[in-house]
Amino acid sequence: MKAIVMNGVGEADRLEYVERPDPMPGVGEVRIDVAAAGVNFMDIGVRRGSAWVEMPNPKILGVEGAGRIEAVGEGVTDFAVGDRVAWVFVPGSYAGKLVAPVDSLVRIPNAIDDRTAAAVMMQGLTASHFATDFYPVQAGDSVLVHAAAGGLGQLLTQIVKLRGGTVIGRVSSEKRLKRRARPAPITSSSTGKESLLSKYAT
Repeated sequence: MKAIVMNGVGEADRLEYVERPDPMPGVGEVRIDVAAAGVNFMDIGVRRGSAWVEMPNPKILGVEGAGRIEAVGEGVTDFAVGDRVAWVFVPGSYAGKLVAPVDSLVRIPNAIDDRTAAAVMMQGLTASHFATDFYPVQAGDSVLVHAAAGGLGQLLTQIVKLRGGTVIGRVSSEKRLKRRARPAPITSSSTGKESLLSKYAT
């Protein structure tokens, strides 16, 4: 299989596209033919040495993705060869093949393509946690979302609106404000810097 590994701490020049043996699934694991891998800011942190320092180099980056199961390990009964799945926080996702524990997997509905599934897992779970567990948003709530034009911000905005809340989205620039469908900009000045806010009706 092909994989992207980091050979040491540093910038992107520390990454290398290499050939690796196909991994074999163990008990409670499956091997997945990776169709798409999610790219996260966390991966940059790993490359710069702020995470996964206990794992020796070279190591394969990435923690989320989507693909199709091609082999199952002993004891796996809930998934089968051919199932389309997505996962979150399975280190080594920047590879053509990945071994993952079944408790990290979710089935992908036919209506969702692999790239979307791979991109939404970590940010989607984070957004869901913020709006349902950390504080269960109720109808009529107003919620300030920082970085509302980013991946997490856009998902959080949708979840809040689905739960009946109103979102006040904060973005970093006029360009990002224009990406939103129905901005009603409110410009405020605090600490000498301009921040752009946009309120989205439910």
